[in-house]
Amino acid sequence: MKKPLLVAIVIAVLAVGAWVLLGSRGASTATPASAQGGASTPSSAPTPVLEFASTDLLTLSPRAMVRSIPLTGSLRPTDQTLVKARVAGDLRELTVREGDPVRRGQLLGRIDLTEYQVRVSERQAQLMAAESQLAQARRNLDNTNQLKDRNFVSQSALDQARSSWEVTVANRDAAAAQLTLARKSLGDAQLIAPIDGVVAERFAQPGEKLPIDGRVLSIVDLVRMEIEAPVPASEIGSVRIGQQVMLQIEGVSRQQTGQIARIAPSTQAGTRSVPVYIALQNRDPSVRAGLFAQGRLVVESRQAVLAVPAAAIRDSAARTFVYVVTDGILREREVTIGLRDDSEDGQAWVEIRSGLSAGEQIVATNLGRLRTGAPVRVIAGNAKPASGNAAGLVSPLR
Repeated sequence: MKKPLLVAIVIAVLAVGAWVLLGSRGASTATPASAQGGASTPSSAPTPVLEFASTDLLTLSPRAMVRSIPLTGSLRPTDQTLVKARVAGDLRELTVREGDPVRRGQLLGRIDLTEYQVRVSERQAQLMAAESQLAQARRNLDNTNQLKDRNFVSQSALDQARSSWEVTVANRDAAAAQLTLARKSLGDAQLIAPIDGVVAERFAQPGEKLPIDGRVLSIVDLVRMEIEAPVPASEIGSVRIGQQVMLQIEGVSRQQTGQIARIAPSTQAGTRSVPVYIALQNRDPSVRAGLFAQGRLVVESRQAVLAVPAAAIRDSAARTFVYVVTDGILREREVTIGLRDDSEDGQAWVEIRSGLSAGEQIVATNLGRLRTGAPVRVIAGNAKPASGNAAGLVSPLR
């Protein structure tokens, strides 16, 4: 046999022997492991528990609920006016400034009176002349009438005397009217407050020459205020004149009470809302025009209603449900909801029409998706669980 062939045979025999040896060792090693695995099973993981602070849970009980419409708007005076110059002239005096209270009929300032005093004197002189002419015409008429009775004058002379007297009567009346106008102009040179209120703005200063209808002052009445607030068209059917509105005005600590005074006859273009006007009798000196106000108009009230916080309501896959703790286990409970009440301390409550009963305990806050069927443990007060997890998170059962 040739040497190369002999070497190849030896190598093949050695390879087969090594393969057989390795296979037998692997089988002997796997046998104990398999036997051990058949002898025992892995232990079950502990069931997780949900830990809640006591403030996260709520025991249901009947309560009063209201349905209200939120209203917002800015305060504006019901009565406000501009004091304008009714006659032209130099403004000689102005005694009030912004923020000063004024009373109706109070003298606020004066325009130069010289021209108007002279005009009054002129019209008085004209009236005196007209009255003198009237007296002379009356005497002439009486004399002519006597002469006619004696047939010393003709009827034509009597008619002429009577016509002259009538003309002087008209002249006297015209002079009296001119005097009345002159006196009115003299009075108009004095600036008088037309309403009770507060000076809001001053447009002129002493020394300025004012034209007729030149603006001098703006006066607002802060006792009677109103708010224009839009109401959705879908809710306007619940609004009635005389309904009370509780108002919170910015910068004013005390809540104010207003009443629906007027309702607009049509919707506002582009908004589909109907303006309503809320009247406010203001006795608080801190309430000012232009302040922003928020209020709620109560349109429905119910007693002994079962309700839950709006945060407790969950929606998923077209289902409305809450988390209920029953016999220490967390479960989901589908509910039918109704009236919503947003009026108490900024927290909304929702009426439960079906699905829950008084005395049941629910999760009152939104803690995210929770594991249903898990046991529940309550941590007293607002303390966090001992594990360090926040209330409502899963922690291992100890």
